[in-house]
Amino acid sequence: MTSRREFLKWCAAAIPGAACFGTQAAEQIAPARIDRYIDPLPIPRKHKPVERHNNQDVYRVGMIETLHRFHSQLAPARVWTYEGQYPGPTFEVLRGSPIVVHWENRLPERHLFGIDTTIHGAMPPAPEVRTVPHLHGAQTRSESDGLPEKWFTPGGTAEYHYPNQQQAAMLWYHDHALGITRLNVYAGLSGLYLLRDETERNLQLPAGDYEIPLLIQDRSFDAHGQLAYVPTFDDRSSPPPGHWAPEFFGDQPVVNGALYPYLEVEPRPYRLRILNHANSRFFNLYLNLSPRPTDIPQLVPLEQIGTDGGFLPKTSALNKLLLGPAERADVLVDFSNLIGKTITLSNDAPAPYPGWEFAVAEPPRLYELMQFRVTRPLTAPAPVFSFSGSSEFRKLTPDSSTITRDFVLTERMDAKGHSLGVRINSKGYDDPVTEKVKLGSVECWRFINMTMDAHPMHLHLVQFQILHRQGFDTGAFTLGRLQLAGNPRPPAPNETGWKDTAVVKPGEILSILVRFDGFAGRYVYHCHMLEHEDNDMMRPYEVIA
Repeated sequence: MTSRREFLKWCAAAIPGAACFGTQAAEQIAPARIDRYIDPLPIPRKHKPVERHNNQDVYRVGMIETLHRFHSQLAPARVWTYEGQYPGPTFEVLRGSPIVVHWENRLPERHLFGIDTTIHGAMPPAPEVRTVPHLHGAQTRSESDGLPEKWFTPGGTAEYHYPNQQQAAMLWYHDHALGITRLNVYAGLSGLYLLRDETERNLQLPAGDYEIPLLIQDRSFDAHGQLAYVPTFDDRSSPPPGHWAPEFFGDQPVVNGALYPYLEVEPRPYRLRILNHANSRFFNLYLNLSPRPTDIPQLVPLEQIGTDGGFLPKTSALNKLLLGPAERADVLVDFSNLIGKTITLSNDAPAPYPGWEFAVAEPPRLYELMQFRVTRPLTAPAPVFSFSGSSEFRKLTPDSSTITRDFVLTERMDAKGHSLGVRINSKGYDDPVTEKVKLGSVECWRFINMTMDAHPMHLHLVQFQILHRQGFDTGAFTLGRLQLAGNPRPPAPNETGWKDTAVVKPGEILSILVRFDGFAGRYVYHCHMLEHEDNDMMRPYEVIA
């Protein structure tokens, strides 16, 4: 060992996640200078029920401030967690087996980050620290949905019931408190929720150590390794400390709570469960055999078998996988013929997405995220599996829709060209409900994007299907005419299944078919760029029995 850095590498290998000299030594390395790919990929542990009552498993989940080490060369950072873990523990539940979760807010009275008290939901007398958990993608009653205004403060609790009636899928849970969702999720309040069923089990897909969750984020750190939340405007200028701005792009990639981790794998097929867990950043992911991001890529093929709401009707062969914030993908990768190789999970999506040119510096690009190293010996032959598509999938057709509703996405600007907030149909969250839908009905919702951002639009309660996307004349639309341009474009093959989040690009109309199954009550729909959701790109809707 010829240097302090070499010694730290040795310590990280000997005691993963630990620093040999404690926090004082770790603080001497700036976050931008850490060594990449020296820490193993963490796998969130499974959460266990505390009891069984009325034939239902009962879980208890505490929201706790703790210290988390993002990298073995950095000091532990203050984070907010579920059950002391970043990300939170993974629920693994069975279809048809309802559960009860007791959520407990044990956080301190002061927030980790500055609160903008001028935006809706955060204005006085709203307390600084408040939380409400939302199970994203789940079909639940309204009182267990995690509506943004149903927050509770430190010392408060909430009991939620999850029926688990839908098909197998990777859902996720995160905080949804009105006006501060972006801050609470950035602080660490999120985790996975894997819903299983017999159909999935009978497929003999890679499981156990061969099914890998990947929660992908971008984060920034200060000189002491602490989380730094600094949002920006489109011209890359920052607002005063603690004030809202429309986007956040971190300069470091975090996967499962670790900076630039690696995973040793066997030469066999693996199942990757991928979530774009960023506040604002899109990821266009690919597996690259080339040693440097500047080299010509050597791509490892992917096979996507599922999306937000479960298995696809047909599998989709991919070289690259585009995910907006909150979108998920169920992917198979075969490492069988890559013995001894190192594969880098890479990204080439611009930020902001789809990108535009300014005379100022663009946000930081994150070209590399983590490594897979095919260095483990094959322990046993992989089970034989064959999956061609979901037999449960039923396609919705336009003639089943009872009504078409239009949602115009706009952004208000000040004299400097800085965003004052984003809106849907020129309304904010606190405006009265304008969409009342019938339980069991099918509707066509069209999102008409008049902004310069791509927006991942998310509906609570339901899973939907993408009908098509189509361009339109934005100039004519400002004069009151919806003038379509070009032909409707069907969804990409890997978007043809059930979705709860879908992307609409600038100058584009996204049309989706929504079947409002489940429960009557109040729910919300919104952009899942968390900065947009908080100010004020979120609206309530009601399902009427």
